[in-house]
Amino acid sequence: MKFRFKLFILASLLIFSLVQAQNTVHVLRLSGTDAFPAWFDSIAAQFTAETGIPVDVQELENEDFKKKLPTLLQTNQAPDIFYSWGGGIFAEQSKSGATRDVTSLMGEDFLKTQSAAGVNAFTYDGKIMGVATQVSQVGFFYNKDLVAQAGVDVSTIKTWDDFLAAVQTVKDAGITPIAAGGADKWPLHFYWSYLAMREAGQEGFATAKAGEGDGFASEAFVAAGEDFKRLIDLAPFQEGFSAATYNVASGYFGDGKAAFHLMGDWDIGAQAGNSASGTGLSDEQLGFFSFPAVDGGAGRATDTLGGINGWVFSKNAPDEAVQFMQYYASAKVQEQAGTENLYIPLAVGADAGITNAIRAQISRNLAESQWHQIFLDQDLGADVGGVVNDISLQLATGDVDPQTAAELIQEAWDLR
Repeated sequence: MKFRFKLFILASLLIFSLVQAQNTVHVLRLSGTDAFPAWFDSIAAQFTAETGIPVDVQELENEDFKKKLPTLLQTNQAPDIFYSWGGGIFAEQSKSGATRDVTSLMGEDFLKTQSAAGVNAFTYDGKIMGVATQVSQVGFFYNKDLVAQAGVDVSTIKTWDDFLAAVQTVKDAGITPIAAGGADKWPLHFYWSYLAMREAGQEGFATAKAGEGDGFASEAFVAAGEDFKRLIDLAPFQEGFSAATYNVASGYFGDGKAAFHLMGDWDIGAQAGNSASGTGLSDEQLGFFSFPAVDGGAGRATDTLGGINGWVFSKNAPDEAVQFMQYYASAKVQEQAGTENLYIPLAVGADAGITNAIRAQISRNLAESQWHQIFLDQDLGADVGGVVNDISLQLATGDVDPQTAAELIQEAWDLR
């Protein structure tokens, strides 16, 4: 009897130790109003069912995420995996020791299924710290019904002058030209960022980052602000835009109250989820075109602004966190993401599952792009990126002039 009891105790301890060995994977993601959160949860549940490894998913709204994550990463409450836009902020996190080097756990077979650009985007100092899963492009969404009502043919919009003329035509027709979420600032930074890309070009950006000449205070970056001011002078945004959040502006566009919305491809779902109806603009009503060229600018019309987004491992993330990400980033799961029209996946061959016409168009745009610039508020680091966001709102409200705006960015770059 005693022998059997000892065997029972040993077996219980063994089972307990095996259960304990399956560390719960804690994930922090952005909240969403589209189908992505529920789909992500279903993938996590599938992973748990197949492996026995629990996955706890928490989420924060965009602005709360950006504010709270830096603090979380300094505590023992840090998530094992957190969403990331890559770029300079990811590099800062890695430099500070807040992320885990998982290079040895990745394996050649897994890396063969991943985009080289994606792997590079989440590599710091030669060490893989995360997994890229999606790519995005910012461009102009438009309401086909409203632009037709105004008599605008978007196929003729090739330059910034063409776009400004279209905005005036829409306004003359009694329609709000553009929805904008000024309160969050980052939606407006897309304008200055794209115009800076079109004016300075890839070489001009490299020169500014290298600290050569006048850097971000050089003529091309001042011109970007002047180009933006030409738009602002048309009063193109909805009333109260500076107090409107992204969600409000997205819903305003989804409710058919504005002709254009400069945003990333995630807005396909978000404009619907944020709309009063909950359905927004249908695929048949929604159009998209790339940011136009600037006459005389050094940038190419095919250069794109967007993200190579994914997930980063915090410094104390368990090996199980890597297992989950490898499952999530697999071609099979990512192809499903494309089929479900959630985003443009990066896994090799996964884009074959894209069924949404606009995302398919964006996928082609990205394939043709010779320069894909990551969002400047991420790429330039938190401090400089914050200034880019600030001056973008200030330019839109008339609180700063183009010259001063460029000088403020350069000053922040010098002090970083």
